Amino acid sequence: MSGEVNISIVLDMQRKLYRWSNEDPDKVFVDLFNLVCDRRTLNEAWRRLARNSGSRTPGTDGMTRLTVEQRPGGAAAFLEEIREALRNGTYCPEPVRQRLIPKPGKPGQFRPLGIPTLIDRLVQMALKLILEPIFEADFYPTSYGFRKGRSTHDALVRIQKVLHPTRRGPSVYRYVIEGDIKGCFDAIDHHVMMEGVRRRISDRKVLRLI
Repeated sequence: MSGEVNISIVLDMQRKLYRWSNEDPDKVFVDLFNLVCDRRTLNEAWRRLARNSGSRTPGTDGMTRLTVEQRPGGAAAFLEEIREALRNGTYCPEPVRQRLIPKPGKPGQFRPLGIPTLIDRLVQMALKLILEPIFEADFYPTSYGFRKGRSTHDALVRIQKVLHPTRRGPSVYRYVIEGDIKGCFDAIDHHVMMEGVRRRISDRKVLRLI
């Protein structure tokens, strides 16, 4: 199957997942594991992962995109191994490689960065391909962080539209509050987060992967 056809199939699947989720806010998705393990999903996950410069950075297993491509069978054999590990339940995430990254504009301050293994990054990408369109239907239209096709520039445009007077009269808003949650991702309550996930996902195999 050509890459273009594979991408088209995955995109069509994502559009369906989004539509079903958007049309029924109470819909719970039961059988998603087979979609995660689908060869087309894994192929697209690999395509996206391989084109990212991070694919050249090894995790604790020392594996990179180049080492995968140089193995017997190359990426195709690598993906099949992961697919079988997922399907037979032997897949297990590995510890992440820890690095400290300097904070821009803050000399002497660093933020921790966890680098998963290439296998774990691939599984995470496959999960993202399936879960993202489902939860995208639930996100607020005024939420711009870490969403495809949205950026800080979009948030600024939204702020300008809200604050500036219109033909209907002056805006009722006068202030913009800028804030930062210290250690946000380190402090996320995973129990609360998973409760939100379970509101939409009941597939136990997918929940275990998350």
